[in-house]
Amino acid sequence: MATFPVLKTGAVAQYPLAFGVRFSTQAVRFMDGSQQKFRLIGVGLRRWTLKLDLLDEQELGAVIAFIEQQGSATFAFTDPLTGDNAATCVIHGQQFDATMNREMNGQTTIVIEEIG
Repeated sequence: MATFPVLKTGAVAQYPLAFGVRFSTQAVRFMDGSQQKFRLIGVGLRRWTLKLDLLDEQELGAVIAFIEQQGSATFAFTDPLTGDNAATCVIHGQQFDATMNREMNGQTTIVIEEIG
C-alpha cells in the first residue's frame, strides 16, 4: 500500500494543521414521534488539512506525483499529531492546486480523509 510522502524534515505536515473527527450517525423517528440516534461507525473518522508552504521542487514534485498516482485509491497516512498510522485514507476533493512561486517556495493544500 502506498504511503503519503514525508518532507525533507521528516514530517508529513506543517503548522498550522487543521484536524477534525467525523461521526456517521442515523436517526430513526418512531410512530409516537420519539426519535433515536445511533452511530453507523463505531469510531470517529479523522480528517487532516495539510497546508504545505516553502517546499522545494523535489518535495513539491513528490507530493504532485503521489496525488497523480493515487487518484481515488486508498493509502496509508501517519497522523502528525499522534504518530498513529491511518491505513485507509483518500485525498478529498476533485481538484488539486500546487504552485511554485520561486525557488524554495512551493505551496499546496491537501485534505486527507480516513475512510475506515
